[in-house]
Amino acid sequence: MNKKILQIFHNYKTNAVLFTDQKEIFYLTGAMFDGFWLLCIKNNFYAICSKMIENQVKEFFAKSKIKVYPYIPFYKTVVDILKQNSINSIVIDPSYIIASEFILLESALIKEQIKLEKKVGILTNSRIIKNNNEIENIKKACQIVSNVCNIIKKELKPNLREIDIHYKILELFAKNQVTESFSPIVACGANSANPHHKSSNTKIKDNDIVLLDIGCSYNGYCSDLTRTYFLGRITREESIVWDTVKQAQDSVLNAIKAGCEISWADKTAREVIKKAGFGDNFIHTTGHGVGVEIHEMPSLASNTEGVFLSHMVVTVEPGIYIESKFGVRIEDTILIKDTGCEILTYATY
Repeated sequence: MNKKILQIFHNYKTNAVLFTDQKEIFYLTGAMFDGFWLLCIKNNFYAICSKMIENQVKEFFAKSKIKVYPYIPFYKTVVDILKQNSINSIVIDPSYIIASEFILLESALIKEQIKLEKKVGILTNSRIIKNNNEIENIKKACQIVSNVCNIIKKELKPNLREIDIHYKILELFAKNQVTESFSPIVACGANSANPHHKSSNTKIKDNDIVLLDIGCSYNGYCSDLTRTYFLGRITREESIVWDTVKQAQDSVLNAIKAGCEISWADKTAREVIKKAGFGDNFIHTTGHGVGVEIHEMPSLASNTEGVFLSHMVVTVEPGIYIESKFGVRIEDTILIKDTGCEILTYATY
């Protein structure tokens, strides 16, 4: 953690940084529980928590140099610690703090003439490249979600409700001792035309289409996988759409590697879909980064700057959605390498 914090101090020319988000604090410390802030000052680190989790925080950080401050309100404790250390400025990412708490913190800092520097994406550059331990955790999450998807595929049948499948997925995650990284998306029939459909009481029908978008979290790291299945007879239109989406995904997976422009991925998949006549039906980006959060940088969008780097983990997920009829999305989580990519999810089609 020290190296990451020191780099932030250097990048932002500051001696104090406050982290308020559980995912970012987990990334820095490994603490997988919520309810405390992490204040970093020079070589000192402070966990600011409530009395309710004081013992838990102290036990977790017993062998570290992090000092535990079981005081509330949190914002006042931050200001007090800054004053004790003669710190006159602090950096914080406002996108990770509740608005009411941010207003109180900002007011208290202004009162004490401590400068507040608002910076978005403080840890982005650190989190975008995964180390070996992070990659192993993501691979395990991808293995579990792939196996779960294969089991679910075999159980799909008419008269099952979307919500029945939804809870079966959660049951299988529980058996593997993992949690969902987002609420499972189970969409059948016309519901599959809604990319972020919420599982409902809709029943699968004969010859129906079923879209599954699922992911789990293993040791704090996420996986993401989408498959679109056809139960019974497939229409010509459905076949053309599925083939087009698969071709769009393959066009990226077969050529992606470190050094490729990130925008290239979206442009490449989008061009395949556009040529097939479905350009207006591809309504989201081609993918996103995956790590301690299910959606991380980079965004695989046509306007994203920069290049893919070795050890990035991203999804590739083109889709075509025909309103009121059906939708198809195929998504895999991949590891970027110097010479290509490693596909980490492997559920059957």
